[in-house]
Amino acid sequence: MRECLFHFKVIEGGSSKEYRALTMIPDGKHPEISDFMRSFEGLGYKVKLENERELIFHSLDSGDPYKIDITKIELKGEEQDDIAHDGELRAILSHLIRK
Repeated sequence: MRECLFHFKVIEGGSSKEYRALTMIPDGKHPEISDFMRSFEGLGYKVKLENERELIFHSLDSGDPYKIDITKIELKGEEQDDIAHDGELRAILSHLIRK
């Protein structure tokens, strides 16, 4: 299993808040729409896909309408992939450790 960390915005009314969520994906597979929807449901968001290309979802709740926009997806793999994947950490380390 691989970790899939995804960043998303919840847009409600005139404001938005940014969040992150984690889901597990079988090795060799990429996340599917159903994986994101299952994660959102676990977080208490009942949504339906609105735009597959841009990964935008809209609410099914009867309360105030909202949209969810997935802004970034990070897949973690085996140990050798973890270091190369984390670009921010690598930039910080290279700045702190001068050769």
